[in-house]
Amino acid sequence: MNQIRIASEKDHDKITDLRLTEFSRSKDFKLLKPELLKWNEIDDNNNVIEVLHKGNEVIATIRVIPVFNKKQATHVLECDLPVKISFPALVFNSAVTKKSYQGKGLNQILRYYCLIAAIDHDINTVMSPIYQTAPRIKFMKKLGYQCHTLAHSWQTKLFPNSPRELAVLNRNQFSNAIKIIEKSIPQLIKNYPWYGVPITF
Repeated sequence: MNQIRIASEKDHDKITDLRLTEFSRSKDFKLLKPELLKWNEIDDNNNVIEVLHKGNEVIATIRVIPVFNKKQATHVLECDLPVKISFPALVFNSAVTKKSYQGKGLNQILRYYCLIAAIDHDINTVMSPIYQTAPRIKFMKKLGYQCHTLAHSWQTKLFPNSPRELAVLNRNQFSNAIKIIEKSIPQLIKNYPWYGVPITF
């Protein structure tokens, strides 16, 4: 059964393996501290969403961290905020898709379910650190994300091959972004329904 859900405990090692494999061969950055990609306390304390293919193969994942003020956001993002943010907000990070499934819209569908949850929980902003050469950046801008150059970033686990930016989507764009994703990948949404407990913050 194909499904999307909150990551189960039995899949923690699979998510670690997927992160390590795909981050290691990414063209967007060089992985400096692979140990930081292992399942850890940050994962335990936040929502990690997984896409399961045929019930047991983890093919994509994203971590969603709620932040409630500038200090928390700066700590999680490891950068100075380049623009004023309306809180509460969500940070999307550690997003990864298995190579053989890349380009099929799995990152979109993960964001789709997260945006629905963001509306339900009165989230004002979602943020994603991203690199200028990342393939998904064009579609993110179509969704309404504004990309901001970072003046000061101190991320340690990755060394970027292109400038790191912060993509920001405000609440007034959430509903339209959801509609765009629904039109873009209707079959994928049908094939990978949400399963189990809902996302909560």
